[in-house]
This record gives sequence, C-alpha cells and structure tokens, in this order.
Amino acid sequence: MVHKFTTRQIGTLLVSAMLGLVFVSGCTDAESVGNGAKLRTVTVQLNWFPEPEFGGFYAAKEKGIFEKAGFDVQLIKGGADVPAPQLVASGRVDFAVVSAPQLVTIRARGGKATAVFASFQMAPRAIIVKRSSPFKTLKEIWESDAKVMAQDGLVFIRWLNSIYDGSKLSFVPYAGSNAPFVDGKVQAMQAFATAEPIQLEVDGVMSRVYLVGETGYNPYDGVVAVNDELLAAEPELVARFTAAVRAGWESYLADPEPINDVIGTLNPDLKPAVLKLAAAKLQGFVESEVTQSNGLGWMTSKRWSELLAQLQSVGEISKEESGSIGRIFVNPTTKSSGGS
Repeated sequence: MVHKFTTRQIGTLLVSAMLGLVFVSGCTDAESVGNGAKLRTVTVQLNWFPEPEFGGFYAAKEKGIFEKAGFDVQLIKGGADVPAPQLVASGRVDFAVVSAPQLVTIRARGGKATAVFASFQMAPRAIIVKRSSPFKTLKEIWESDAKVMAQDGLVFIRWLNSIYDGSKLSFVPYAGSNAPFVDGKVQAMQAFATAEPIQLEVDGVMSRVYLVGETGYNPYDGVVAVNDELLAAEPELVARFTAAVRAGWESYLADPEPINDVIGTLNPDLKPAVLKLAAAKLQGFVESEVTQSNGLGWMTSKRWSELLAQLQSVGEISKEESGSIGRIFVNPTTKSSGGS
C-alpha cells in the first residue's frame, strides 16, 4: 500500500477541493433488497485498492453487518491519485480511510474531518531490505550511503532524517513497482509491513522489515475520518457506523478466508497466498493493549498529542496550526467524547 500524495500536497489540494467541487451529500435513503426496509446510503472512500488492510470493512459489508446496522455502505476503492482526506473534508464522501498525519495536516489547513476509528494501532510504515543485506538495523541503513526507493519528503522520511544522519542516502522515487528492489538497483525501499514484504515473499524474495513505529513515530493508520457536518448533525449515525466497522474487523480477524475471496475478486493482482499471509499478520497491527481494554479502533489523547508534537518538530505543521486544530478524534462509542 503506497500513498502518492504527501500530507503537505494534501493540504494544498484541499483548497481546490473546497473551492472547485460541488458539495454532494453522500447520505441518502435507499430501498434494501428483499424486505423493503429503508437503509441509509453511506459513502466510504478507501485510500488504496481492495486488500486485507480493509478486511474489516469488506467483512462488515459482505456479512450483512452494515445492513443490520441500517446502512447501505458504498466502499469506493482508492489509488495513488485518489485524495481521500480532501474528499471527506470537503463533504464529497461521508467517511474516508486516511492516515493520522494526513488528518492532522488537513485540519491544520482548515479541513473539517474527525477521526472516529483507528484500524491500525501499530503503524505499518516500514523500510525493508533483502534478507541477505548487511544492514541489521534501521539506523545502519539510514546512516549509510544506500540507495533507498522511497518518496523523499514524506513525513516519516523526514522523521527518520531528524533522528538519524541520512545525509549520505540517495532516494529513488517509488512508483509502486518492487522491480528495482528485486533487481538490486536499490538496497532498501519503503513498504507497508502487511503488503510489500508479503508479496515479495510469495514471489520468492525474502526481506527484513524495520518498522518506523519502533523508532517512536507511531501514528494511527487506517483511520476512519468522518465529515464534521455529518458528525455534528447525526452523531448517533456515526456511532452506529463505527460499531459496525468494529464488528466487521472482529469478524475478519476471526475468519478472513471468505472475505479474502471477495477481495481477491475485486483485486486480481493479489494472489491467494498473499491474501492469506497478509491476514495472518494483521492481528498484530490491529490489536493492542488499549484495544483489549476498550475495543478495536480505540484511540488515546496521548497518541494524538505525541503526533502533533512530532509533526511540528519536522515542520509539517506550525505551532499556531497545532493550537488551532481543535478536537481531532472521537472514540468509537455512543458518547461524543474525546476519549482518554
């Protein structure tokens, strides 16, 4: 999973999204098939193509969890050029899956969206090398003269540059293909720990994965953001939706195989072995001590505050912007509180 837009670009694009796009409310009534009961149509913009990282959403849709909660949910696939954060902040969709840093930047630039569920408790952002590589730590990679396939300028790259001396590194843009890494033209590459390393393994290329989150920069990911107008107008609807997302994730983690079949049909590029291995790894990223106590998707003020400070430290947001962001998350409960 690779997101082509930097958070700073997202902030810039938000302006055009808010000025140049016609507001369309995604919430309408639709007749459910079979019993004639009305379901609420809800639009959800994903930030990448169908894959196990969205397993909970597809499980909720395919197993009737969304429908039981009163929703006809439209899951809209994303891609490298789909600006999910702007779409939800401008009201073009009701919900979107984004990263926590993207949401912070959107709000810092005046966007109106709030986090209501965090699928990933451990950030899956990683740097990978081949298993035969001499580099044994992320610090060794970053303080070498290695060639890294990554989007220089992304927030997590700037974070690594702030804690390690990356002055000798050279960067090659990552266009979504693993070929330069496989062919040895680069010594390391950016990755999602639950995606590229698994695809490489299935193709016979073994890698070592170094999670950026283990360096202290561990933002939430797979964050469900809701448009602020919808949250203000219908908090009960948002609570029902996030409860359904949670149930979907619980279902997917317990039995991913049937949903993987659906995802494989929607995204034929993913081999069955990739889907199976990815699903097996997701539990370690989706669950945590916090979710064991509070349920999947739960967020803490401490984690968000740490992220704001880190984004300020790397120049992604200013001190003034940090102070003007306001309430950035509401935990997936029926209460409209900021969590703990």
